[in-house]
Amino acid sequence: MNIQRRRAMGAAVGLIGVALAGCATVYEGRYSFSDGWRKARVEEIGAASALSQSSLNDCRSSATAEQLATRTYALLSYVDFNHRRTRIVALPPEARFEKGAPVYVKLRSCAGDVAPQIAATS
Repeated sequence: MNIQRRRAMGAAVGLIGVALAGCATVYEGRYSFSDGWRKARVEEIGAASALSQSSLNDCRSSATAEQLATRTYALLSYVDFNHRRTRIVALPPEARFEKGAPVYVKLRSCAGDVAPQIAATS
């Protein structure tokens, strides 16, 4: 194998390694990007019927009547492929959030998977 081919192979292997490392993002050592966790911001908080905005991605649509009556919901915004997206989720009962707070949200989950960002960098 000549030297140019070796360099090309080395560069290719290096690029693949960098690409794979980028997919292994873990926020604060607990919230894995590959598991669906994303950085988000709380835009609005309230009862299910009190939120003034809507979202195409809305966990209220799969909630029971009891959950709608008793849970607190939040409109979250996050960036996905350079596009601002929103999602309405049920908040975990033990946590306290404020408008504007940076959080982590697990996309595709309506089980209250929202956590505050400790090292807020969003």
